[in-house]
Amino acid sequence: MKILNVFAAMLLGAVPMAGAAQDACTIDIAVANVSKGDVVPEAVNSKLEAKLAQAISKAGFSSAPYDARFFIAGRFDDAFNDISGGTSQKVFVKTNLTLYIGDAEEQKIFATESFELSGVGSSDQQAYTRALGKLSATNQQLLKFITEGRQKIIDYYDANYQTYIDKARQAMSARKFDEALYYLAPIPDCCKGYAEARDLSMQVWNDRMNLEAQQLLSQAKGEWAADPTATGAAKAYAHLSKIDPAADCYAEATALGESMSKTTQKQWEFENVTKYKDAQAMEKRRIDAVKEIAVTYAKNQPKVINRYTFIPYRYY
Repeated sequence: MKILNVFAAMLLGAVPMAGAAQDACTIDIAVANVSKGDVVPEAVNSKLEAKLAQAISKAGFSSAPYDARFFIAGRFDDAFNDISGGTSQKVFVKTNLTLYIGDAEEQKIFATESFELSGVGSSDQQAYTRALGKLSATNQQLLKFITEGRQKIIDYYDANYQTYIDKARQAMSARKFDEALYYLAPIPDCCKGYAEARDLSMQVWNDRMNLEAQQLLSQAKGEWAADPTATGAAKAYAHLSKIDPAADCYAEATALGESMSKTTQKQWEFENVTKYKDAQAMEKRRIDAVKEIAVTYAKNQPKVINRYTFIPYRYY
């Protein structure tokens, strides 16, 4: 995934919609490093990033630990920066902070907003910090900007979800299950294609789970065949205990466990049978696993670092 050279990942998700769907809509968005300019101290940029994270939290987001294609970022453009003379030196700053919500893959801007800030301090850092202090995480202009950008992202998925589903199907047919889940997982709960994406992701998960289970069973059989003793059985069980109870080969895995028990006189209880026997717990485990797989896949993708000039764009 292509990202801006000025954007580093600090990811947030769970975006609410208005009304009944508010608690069910999730989107991943990165709070990226703010463009530093020539004067703005690094510590000030860090404070702004933290403030943006707070504002996003106020708008209903929650953190997500992987790179997202959508980001919120900004830059400072000074209108005035001066230092007073005398023994008690003061730095006066008047700056324009412009924030963006955009799409790093499509190189589009969904929303932009500017804030005029000013501050006085004994140093550049103190002056900028005081200026930034006037931008509250509950600032209505800021929250409105985030809400409008969020809606543009939702509109994007409403219009383009089929593309992601098609890519997922292609990856699935090539048995690239992690890649398929990577395409499906970001589709928000409140978008038109969510139900189709959710159902397909469960199909992908099932195929992936069965493939993994078969591999684990083969490894267990290999360990037991190589050493049909209690030692070999322990090694085999280490593989068997990782097999999902819903796997097609689970009965065969259980049979192998029972066979080992008869030979070694030791009962091998499958931990996940007890832990995940409840259907609701099993379903939650699978949903969480799908997200985790998508997260891991995204984190392992090579990053192509480019310099982009963003031009404001609206999909509609």
